[in-house]
Amino acid sequence: MDNETIKRQLRELCRSPQPERKAEFFQQMKDQGLLNKRPFRLSQGEFLAGQIAYIEKRIWLLSAFLLLFITWICRHSSGNYPFALTPFLASGILAQTRRSFHWKMAEMEYAARFSLRSVILARMFLLGAADTAGLMIVILLVRPCFSYSLTRVFLYMMVPYLTASWLGSVYERKQRTDHGWGSVLICIMSSAAFAAAPVFFERLYEERLTAIWAAVFMLMACCLMTSIREWIYGMEEPVWN
Repeated sequence: MDNETIKRQLRELCRSPQPERKAEFFQQMKDQGLLNKRPFRLSQGEFLAGQIAYIEKRIWLLSAFLLLFITWICRHSSGNYPFALTPFLASGILAQTRRSFHWKMAEMEYAARFSLRSVILARMFLLGAADTAGLMIVILLVRPCFSYSLTRVFLYMMVPYLTASWLGSVYERKQRTDHGWGSVLICIMSSAAFAAAPVFFERLYEERLTAIWAAVFMLMACCLMTSIREWIYGMEEPVWN
């Protein structure tokens, strides 16, 4: 059976409906001046701003609640364990990577005008920027509650946050699961690990280890950027194909 025969049989089996009101549609497009006109272009800022509404409200509420809860804990409790709460902020960011896969829309969105890669990166950037900015405000607010310097409080909060973000990004890049509980579990385990660390290493928060915390901070930041870059490169092939 040759290709022409197959095409003919496919046309017979899968007949498309006759276009109704076609002339009326084109006349309306002509009246509005939309014929032979390229789609309007969006700037990067307009594109980012447009994605804010597509991030679930519960994700924004979760981030706001966590930031307020961390502030409350630091102001009303003593100890270093509040620093271990920051990994939970990463769960909202990582949740943006799996919505299209959960609803089986990823393949279609790869070929959309704004590709799946661009949309996911934009939403992760928006949430990451908002969470980081919020965390900076929290650090300034809770600094008087600790005997540490501002730099040390910054490191103690950011290192667990970046660690969970990096581990979660690696997981999401390698495992396209529908339920998405893997990255949430990673955030929980990261939080538990940092909360339990002082029990096994009492000197963890001593001032002389600040340089090591700073080195780990830079290492986690580099690992996270590398993971996101590999994730972007991994999505380029389906975007262009």
